[in-house]
Amino acid sequence: MSPEKQKFTVRSAEGSSLHEERFAPARRLEEDLSLFQLLINQSNDAILIIRPETGQILYVNDKTCSSLGYGREELLAKKITDIAMNVRDRSSWMRLVNRVRAHGYALFETQQKRKNGSRFPVEVSVRHITHDEREYLVSVARDLTDRRRAEDVAIREKNKLEAVLGALGDGISVQDLGYRILYQNSRHRELYGNHAGEPCFRGYFGRDQVCDDCLLAQAFREGTVQRREVSAQADEGTVHREIIVCPVHDARGELFAGIEVVRDITERKRLESQLVLAHRLEAVGQLAGGVAHDFNNILTAIMGYGDILQEKLADNDAQEDVKRIILSAERAAQLTQSLLAFSRKQVIKIRPVGMNAIVQGMDKLLRRLAGKAIKVTVDLAREELVVRADSSQLEQVLMNLVTNARDAMPGGGRLDITTARADLTEEFRRTYGYGAPGTYAVLTVGDTGMGMDKQTSANIFEPFFTTKEVGRGTGLGLSLVYGVVKQHNGYITVQSRSGEGTRVMIYLPLSAESAAAAGAEDRAAVMRAGGSGTILIVEDDAGVRDLAAAVLTRAGYRVIKAVDGDDALKKFRGARKGIDLVILDVMMPRRNGREAYEAIQKIAPETKAMFMSGYAADSVRNLEIPGDGVHFLPKPFTAAQLLGMVRSLLAQQRPV
Repeated sequence: MSPEKQKFTVRSAEGSSLHEERFAPARRLEEDLSLFQLLINQSNDAILIIRPETGQILYVNDKTCSSLGYGREELLAKKITDIAMNVRDRSSWMRLVNRVRAHGYALFETQQKRKNGSRFPVEVSVRHITHDEREYLVSVARDLTDRRRAEDVAIREKNKLEAVLGALGDGISVQDLGYRILYQNSRHRELYGNHAGEPCFRGYFGRDQVCDDCLLAQAFREGTVQRREVSAQADEGTVHREIIVCPVHDARGELFAGIEVVRDITERKRLESQLVLAHRLEAVGQLAGGVAHDFNNILTAIMGYGDILQEKLADNDAQEDVKRIILSAERAAQLTQSLLAFSRKQVIKIRPVGMNAIVQGMDKLLRRLAGKAIKVTVDLAREELVVRADSSQLEQVLMNLVTNARDAMPGGGRLDITTARADLTEEFRRTYGYGAPGTYAVLTVGDTGMGMDKQTSANIFEPFFTTKEVGRGTGLGLSLVYGVVKQHNGYITVQSRSGEGTRVMIYLPLSAESAAAAGAEDRAAVMRAGGSGTILIVEDDAGVRDLAAAVLTRAGYRVIKAVDGDDALKKFRGARKGIDLVILDVMMPRRNGREAYEAIQKIAPETKAMFMSGYAADSVRNLEIPGDGVHFLPKPFTAAQLLGMVRSLLAQQRPV
C-alpha cells in the first residue's frame, strides 16, 4: 500500500475505534504552518525571507508590513534593495550575501525606507539557511526609533548634567568600592588629569594601596559625608581646597560608590582672613574709643586747671613748670585724637578739598621730613581731584605715610607720591573683599624700602603695633591713617613684600563740588576776663563739671551745675532769673544730652546750647536737634577754648 493511501486508526483508551483519517500528515503540516505564521506574526521584529541570488523578498510577517507601510503583496513584489539603505544596488547586496555565507550570519545597523519615503533606524540580524538544497536568507529587523530617541534623551541629559557639573567650578569624581575612578568632570580632570578606570590612589598619588588618611575610605566605613580642608603650594602661592566625599547607596540601601567634590576655597580663605582682621580692628577701635573718651575727661580737667594755675602764677617762677604740665597734657590729647581717629569717632570738618592742592601745599614739608638721603618724586593727576574731607586730617595721613616710608629706608631710597583717578569695579571687590563701585581719587605713597612679610602686613593697622625699637614711635601712625580713611568713607590697600618696598593706596570718593578755599582760623587760646549771664553746666564727670564751673565763675558768669539730664531739667525749671546758655555732655546716664535739651526747648525754645564730648562723632552727627542754637566743643579743651565759645554764643544773643 502506498504511503498516501495509508490508513491510520486511532483508538480510545478503552480500545474502541474512532474513525479513519486519510491524508493526516498533509493536514498536520498545514496546521503547523498556520501555527508558525501565527507565532511569527506576533513578533515585534520585522522578519523577511529573501532569495540570495536576486534579493527577491519571498516572505514577510505582519510587523514588516506595518513598519514599512506596504501591503503584503506589495512587499512580495519588491527586492530587498528597494527598502534597505545599506544595499542600494546588486553589488552591495552580493557583498552582504557573501559575508553571510562565509560566517553564517551578520549583525549591523542601517536604515530602511518606508512607502512614504521616510527613513527609520533598524538593527538587522541576517542568517543563511538551506532547505531542499536551496539557499535562503532570513532577516530579522528591529526598529531602533524608540531606542535612539531614548538614547538622544539620555545623551542630552548627560550633556546637560556634564555642563552643570562643569559650570559649578568644583572638581567632581565618582569612585566605586574598589576605589576605581568611574567618572571625572572637566574641572576635576584639569586639577588631577584624566585617570578614569584607574584606582584613585594610583592615578592621583602613584601609590599601590589606599592612602592611610583616605577620606573616601572613611566615608565608606562610616556611611556619612566627610569633609577636610587641605593646602598646597603652587606657582601663584598657597592654594586651599575643601574635599567633600559623599557615599552613594542603591535602591536597596546598599553602598556601591562615593562622590568626591574638590572645591577651591583659596579666595574664601583670603576673604575670611580679611573679615577676621576687620572684626579685630573694629573691636580694637571700640576699645580705643572708650579709652579716649574717659581719658579726654581727665585731660580736660588737667588742661583747664593748668590754664587757671598759669594765670594765677603769672609772676611766679613756677609758671614754667605749669607750662610743661599743659604741654604734656596737650601731647596726651593728641594721642587720644589718634585713638579716636582709629575708632572713627573723631569729629571732623568735612568740606570739598582738592587732593592735588593738599599734596602741593605739603611738598616742602614732606621733603624735609623724608631727609636728604631719600629722593622724593611727586606726580599729580592733570585734573583736580576734589573729595569731601577734613584737610587737616588728610595732611596728617600724608605725614604719617611719609614718616613710615622714611623709616623703612634708613640707608636712603626713593619715595613716590602720586594722585590719580580710578574707577572701582566688582573686580576690586572680589580681590580685596570690600569696595563700593564708583569713581575715586587715589593717593599713592610708595617706597623702595625693606618691605614687609605677610604677618607684618596683617597687623600694621592695629594700634600700638610697631616694628620700631623702643622709644622710636607709638605704633599709632598707620592706625590713624586707617581710622581717617574709614571716617571719610574711603578704602586703603597695602602692597608689600620683604625687600621689595611698600605701596600704600588710599581711595576717597570723588565729589562733583568745587574745592572750598581754606579760611584762616584763629587758633589763639587766651584767657579773657569779664563776662555776664547764667550758664547751666550738665556733666556727669565731676572733674570736667567742676573745671568748667571754675573757669566760667572766674570769668564772671553765674554757674549752675547738674549731674545728669534729669537734674538739668529740674535745675532749669527752678532757675529764678532764667538761664542764658546750657552746656551739656552728649553721653550721660538716665537722660542724655539730646533728650535733656529737647525737654528744655519745650520750656524755653530760644535757649542756646553747647554740647561737649570726648566720644562724640556718631552722637553729634545723629543729634538731629531742632533749632539753630546747637554748637559743639570736643574734649579735651582748654579753658581759653571754653571761654571763647561761651563768649561767642552769648554775644550772639545780645542785640548790637
